[in-house]
Amino acid sequence: MKKNVFVLVVFSALLTLCSCGAKADKNGWFSDFEAAKKTAQAKNKNIILMVNSDYDIDGSATGVKALTETDDFTKALSDGYVCVHFDFTNLQASMEGPGIDATSAEQKAAEKRKETLQKQFLVADMLAIQETPAMVITTRDGYFITNITSDFASSSVDGYVGLINAEKQLVDMTTLKVEATKVGSAKERIAAIDAIYEGSTENQRLALVDLSKTLVDLDKKNESGLVGKHLFSIANAEAFMKINSMDFVGAIKTYSAYAEDKRMKPVDSQALYFMAASTMARSGINDINAIISYLQKSIDADPENENVDNIKTIMQNLEMMHEQQNAAAASETGAAEAAADSVESQDEDLNKSESDSDSE
Repeated sequence: MKKNVFVLVVFSALLTLCSCGAKADKNGWFSDFEAAKKTAQAKNKNIILMVNSDYDIDGSATGVKALTETDDFTKALSDGYVCVHFDFTNLQASMEGPGIDATSAEQKAAEKRKETLQKQFLVADMLAIQETPAMVITTRDGYFITNITSDFASSSVDGYVGLINAEKQLVDMTTLKVEATKVGSAKERIAAIDAIYEGSTENQRLALVDLSKTLVDLDKKNESGLVGKHLFSIANAEAFMKINSMDFVGAIKTYSAYAEDKRMKPVDSQALYFMAASTMARSGINDINAIISYLQKSIDADPENENVDNIKTIMQNLEMMHEQQNAAAASETGAAEAAADSVESQDEDLNKSESDSDSE
């Protein structure tokens, strides 16, 4: 599966998913991750997410079919897991829709499919799924535990169940780590939250935004020194939620607001101002002065940082571009004024000629 990546680490965010696929299908697979989480939480189970797509590795269709087209796999793991399946095949047709001749029912079905896919894409991004088929184990809260490595060329369901069971020690250990974030003293919970955070990739940390918010609430005076790091993660998640809904102005304001928080480390404030500038530049908001202003704030946040020279270079290039645009605009204005003057002069000459002719 191809994955879109924003430069400057602008990541996929957490979503409140709709009710599409809120119930498991006849083979025991959910298509709605949020619904699967609710079921997993209610039954104290973990989650297995299976993803296949048009970009699956060669020879994997056998395994995908064996897992998803019967209930053997889901039944075998039903005591400990809720299973979720994202089917990203036939993407082009799904995203293009059924065409202008489609019935109303077909149009509605196509829109529902597209909405489901878009939400599933973001969950897959959140769990850093970059190749398919993929099988991921998460906690009941949707926190990443591990990937199951396989070429999915085998049709043996027992073999895939064995791969899942082989991760029991890691699954149990991660489950205990998550439980540690909910009990004990504030200091102990903060340490537990940060341990999970540090064990996750940048993308996977988006799923931990609720834990980061809990840490901030537990440590209002920042006695741990960890608050800034977690505020940075929260800023990323909240900004992407806005970017996902095409609210670029809101995302820019989010980056800027968190950058100004006094608990933020200078290097993190610098990065957030830079993200604000990058988001503005990539959003199509044609305001070079505003972009330059955010870049200057980025420099001022941590002027001795090694990234400052690169930021200055970007600023200089933007300033040069701005000057060229102003010069071009002035040239066009001048040419237009000259043309208008020429037309006016010709009109005057013509009027004068007609006046002289009349007097004769």
